Amino acid sequence: IKSRDVLNGDDLEGNPALQRTRIENVDLRWEWYPASGEVFSIGLFAKRFDQPIERVYRAAGASSRFIGFVNAESADNFGVELEARKSLGFLNAALEPLSFFSNLTVMRSEIDLGANQSAATNPKRRMVGQAPYVFNLGLAYASLSGSTSATLLFNRVGDRIEAACDLPLPDVVQAPRTVVDFSLRLPVVGGLSARFDARNLLDEPYETVQGTVTREYW
Repeated sequence: IKSRDVLNGDDLEGNPALQRTRIENVDLRWEWYPASGEVFSIGLFAKRFDQPIERVYRAAGASSRFIGFVNAESADNFGVELEARKSLGFLNAALEPLSFFSNLTVMRSEIDLGANQSAATNPKRRMVGQAPYVFNLGLAYASLSGSTSATLLFNRVGDRIEAACDLPLPDVVQAPRTVVDFSLRLPVVGGLSARFDARNLLDEPYETVQGTVTREYW
């Protein structure tokens, strides 16, 4: 089955021979709850993928290209996750409605392409879609009645391979992106409430590149 990608004009081709991916997971986590709504935790994780499915960008000739989907042989993914949530009331009683929260995930993955290795641009690389890190930092407000709340969130995600490529094409990479969002919820009348959301306050662009070529930017 083939279709056309409206944004880039690439042909998308299905693969009826794809096999189901199986994943083995191992997780180890330590958590501490010093007070209601507060948490400090550290987690270690490892995943083993059998026949992971990947999005692959291929050249079908001098002027044509298409995106398909294939099974790799296997892949490993492991990392650490840190999480914290703490009320600011310990600084001053007036700050009790405020709390900060943060989490950081740092991970590493490596894929074994098996029979597809000889054609790949990068036979040793991360899995498609796997960022090396994800970082969130936020400040939350909740009134004592719970009727009004607000959240300011900072998010940073590292670069990700959007589509792996076969020679001679370079991989398609989504550039790192920093986003700041704001959300407010407040009562209007009776049981009716209103919500206001503002997203990407820094006007950070979304960008994907392939070698020296910018494929998407908005």
